[in-house]
Amino acid sequence: MTNAEIFIEKYKQLEEVVRSTYNLRNSDSISFYLSNQNIYQRYRDEIRYCQEVRNLLSHKKKIGNEFAVEPSQQMLDFIDNLIKKIRKRTKCFEVQINESQVCWKSMNDSVKDTIKEMSDKLYTYIPILEDGKVIGVFDENSIFNYLSKQEIIMIEENTTFNDIKEYIGLYDREMEESIFFSSQSYLEELEKEFEKSYKRGKRIGIAFMTQNGKSREKLQGIITPWDMIASSK
Repeated sequence: MTNAEIFIEKYKQLEEVVRSTYNLRNSDSISFYLSNQNIYQRYRDEIRYCQEVRNLLSHKKKIGNEFAVEPSQQMLDFIDNLIKKIRKRTKCFEVQINESQVCWKSMNDSVKDTIKEMSDKLYTYIPILEDGKVIGVFDENSIFNYLSKQEIIMIEENTTFNDIKEYIGLYDREMEESIFFSSQSYLEELEKEFEKSYKRGKRIGIAFMTQNGKSREKLQGIITPWDMIASSK
């Protein structure tokens, strides 16, 4: 077989994998779909180029008995690697910071000590747990809202999270929000949730990972936007 014939077969295989993986219709363009997904955007030019070559080979007449172009081995390898990437999509549990490595606090822990720990270790969020389940989240907005609404200028040594529980709620947060998500889901699905939140004018600061994405389940890990960026490198 020539490289052109091999390319046509490989592109057909790519189409089948993309349509079955993402439930696309036969009329949907796989190159358009892949090019608009964050996980594949870095390959946008290559994907579109492959589509142009596929259209040329499939819809234009041969000159004599030969195809007008002969795809390179690099192009064939690219399609092979793209198929592998789609088949082996990253799941959230592969990226998450596992619960055993997460710094968390209970309602009886000291707010002041936690602030110092966050400053020393550059933590942005601290989950508040009870029996392994997330019941709140503490961040810099919690501190700001507490100080401004209570009209105080300092946090006492004996202040615990019980004292500021109305400022560490999981829902109706002013600037950022948190979500629960299944650790068995694909990372690209979580990325879409981050995008939806951004379009609504909010930012997801942290995703709490549980078995089925339910708040009543025990925490298995966390994922922040920085974790997703690091995983894509």
